[in-house]
Amino acid sequence: MKLNLWSPLPPSPSGIADYVAEALPLLARRFEVTAVVETPGAVGLSWASLVPLRTPAEAPPADLDLYQIGNSASHAFVYRAALARPGVVVLHEWSLHHLVLHETVERGDRTTYLSEMRRAHGEAGTFVGRQVARALGGDLLPAMFPLNDRLLESSLGIVALTEFVRSRAARRLPGRPVLHLPHHLALPLDPLPSREDARAALGLPKDALLVVAPGLATATKGLDAAVRAVAHLRERHPRLQLLVAGEVDPGLPLREWACAAGVEDHLLLTGRLALPDFVRYLCAADVVLSLRFPSHGEISGALVRALGAARPVLVTAGTPAAQEFPEGVVVPVDPGPTQEDELCALLDRLFSDQDLRERISRLAGAHVREHHDLAQSVARLGAFLEDIAAHKTTLLATLEAERAEEGTLLGYLVEEARWGVRDLGLPGLPLGLEPLLRDLLG
Repeated sequence: MKLNLWSPLPPSPSGIADYVAEALPLLARRFEVTAVVETPGAVGLSWASLVPLRTPAEAPPADLDLYQIGNSASHAFVYRAALARPGVVVLHEWSLHHLVLHETVERGDRTTYLSEMRRAHGEAGTFVGRQVARALGGDLLPAMFPLNDRLLESSLGIVALTEFVRSRAARRLPGRPVLHLPHHLALPLDPLPSREDARAALGLPKDALLVVAPGLATATKGLDAAVRAVAHLRERHPRLQLLVAGEVDPGLPLREWACAAGVEDHLLLTGRLALPDFVRYLCAADVVLSLRFPSHGEISGALVRALGAARPVLVTAGTPAAQEFPEGVVVPVDPGPTQEDELCALLDRLFSDQDLRERISRLAGAHVREHHDLAQSVARLGAFLEDIAAHKTTLLATLEAERAEEGTLLGYLVEEARWGVRDLGLPGLPLGLEPLLRDLLG
């Protein structure tokens, strides 16, 4: 079976590029894979030697197209292709609001953006869209008003990395194939180093109480509260240090926060890391901090790796990162006004009770290794893709029958009616409105 895989690949800074690269060797054993990337010359040589690389304009005919979609500009070429050439979408995040903003407002096209917001969210979408287009939406509004309807409707099937996304996609597309495929675990070090060996390799203090915040540090990751928590706890735990294992967003005043709290000596910043060292920092941690609010429905590969390294991980309550795992595997922290107090209390308890840390660590490691195995994940994905390819003609006919004629008054009225039906909680209900609307329009 010929499979076109649309995605960034390393060394792209997209975390999805690493996710795809980890699964690619196993996919290439099962399928005849062509990787479609924006700039083949920028892809690492190891991937270029594994599968053919093509630009979007050079994408060959295939039995199926597989699209890896994330909520960032690096996935714009994948998004455009998925709308034009129906295939299977791996939806890494429920909300694609920032991606659609990039494709519309950031290119000077406010009209299309407002149209998409109206199409997806009705009158409320029109109102909110005007605020977001004026850069008044902050982080919260784009997360609350996901823009994925057009992509979902254009897809033969959806692969969701969390139950959060699967349940919403299935409700939005009744009868369409939807697969829950938990984010796989891939660790480049085997065996993993002990905490002591990892610290020795990285030059970290042996006796520090180390809280590691992995990945790109942004305003959504609660690091302001984490810095204040370190300041509050330093008298009880003078060896406590907060380490950011990754780059820091240039607009994030992390050092300024630490200086204001008087804990500049308790903050360590590594900058961008190669994946083996990134995993060493997870292994060196006593506790891992993986907060994120607001959430766009994503789950972090760094979180899965931290659990695979058998470390207690603090996550934001009410997000997919907390809901995806059984009780006891992760430690939820409320993102509301009590977040800082909860961080202080939870860190204090974990640092004061080594047995508790070790019990959580064992649960985390055992669960992720059983349910997030890479080979099992690729096998389930492969079976799903083969099933969709076998029913591709029927699925394409269903898409065509449901497609409204874009850019016409009839198409606009059909979309308005469909939004009303979705708003009533009845997606997928056969409306039979098109003949009536055609007669009304003459």
